[in-house]
Amino acid sequence: MSKKILLMDAFSTIHVGNGALLENTILLCKKAYGKDCQISIITTDIETNKLKYDNLYENIFLSNFKRGQSKPYKIKWLLKQMLIILMHTINVKTFNFPLHKLPANKTQKDTFKAIEEADVCISLFGEGIKNSTSKSLPFWLFTFWLSIKKGKDFILFPQSIGPLTKPWARKLTYYALRDAKLYAGRDKQSYKELLSLGFDKDKVMYIPDVAIQQQKGEADIYDYFTNKDKKVIGITISNAPKDEVGKTIDFIESISPQIELLDSEKYQILIMPSNYIRDGISEDYALCLKLKDRLSKNFDVEILENRPYFPDEYSALLSQLELFISTRMHVMILATTMAIPTIAIYTQHKLMGYMQNINMEKYCIKYEELNSIFTLAQELINDRPTIVEKLKNENAKLKEQHEIFIKRLKEI
Repeated sequence: MSKKILLMDAFSTIHVGNGALLENTILLCKKAYGKDCQISIITTDIETNKLKYDNLYENIFLSNFKRGQSKPYKIKWLLKQMLIILMHTINVKTFNFPLHKLPANKTQKDTFKAIEEADVCISLFGEGIKNSTSKSLPFWLFTFWLSIKKGKDFILFPQSIGPLTKPWARKLTYYALRDAKLYAGRDKQSYKELLSLGFDKDKVMYIPDVAIQQQKGEADIYDYFTNKDKKVIGITISNAPKDEVGKTIDFIESISPQIELLDSEKYQILIMPSNYIRDGISEDYALCLKLKDRLSKNFDVEILENRPYFPDEYSALLSQLELFISTRMHVMILATTMAIPTIAIYTQHKLMGYMQNINMEKYCIKYEELNSIFTLAQELINDRPTIVEKLKNENAKLKEQHEIFIKRLKEI
């Protein structure tokens, strides 16, 4: 009989990075549990994810929270969620009735039933266990804990862990996940953080991000340009989180002068936002539009359409670039997986962690080093064949680590 796999925390694939996590987690599950394994997904965005996936369920807690509401609404919402948590905690420690038999709305009952019927429950949400997510962390952890208490094999798929310094959050994470079957950090720093939380060291692994498995789809980058002779340089920028780097920066003013040093007779620019929203323009897309306006003074510049891009299409575009520059991790991973020379801007620790994984940390630059973009770009372009070969070799090494992970999953 095929195993039933439940992915417990998939975010919206309207963000390319989330799509890469989801698509390649499913790929690894099929390698570990067989192509006929049954995949179900708890997601924060059914509307977008249903364009590509089936068997979708709403998040038990966060799906019914409306942003921008008054303080009384938030208090009322919180009390309701605490009541749900209390009820299910008492249940699993006493009567142990089926989860979906307890009072709840239909959406919640369906999700509880999916947990009840699963054989394996997997967390793939990338970077949910850290200081900046502490407000939502208890809800995620409770759902994970509940699946463990119902006898499911719970596995923390490769993701970034930390920084997690709040004592209560560290204790809660350990208590909720201490009986999980396996924990995987996708960089060495995350691996050490998992060990520091007190989990059984024999269950903790360093495993590279699942996105290194990404396969490219079909797309022609020159559909965006009238000039087919110039090579294309891809760029994506985003507003960086302050909780890790500790300051804000104007990427347009900092990066543009460096890009403008490149030869506009040889190169044209494709601005490649990776985060989108339904019915509007995301912050990332708006920022990228400003970058397009700035660079259009000197270059032929185009920007991706304002629509969802699944990672296979996005990777196909990346694979045709001469060079890629990114502040976003997963599209940076997709580019290097396609063996495209890449400059990563150190907006979060996870970017440096990955570039260290592939021995390309020289090309992950901090804010105070942004004036080196042109020099590094020239170096990557001039030595492109060597860089491409190095990326292929490093990717192959990382995929060997995935084979070890798959073997462990099969053993469980």
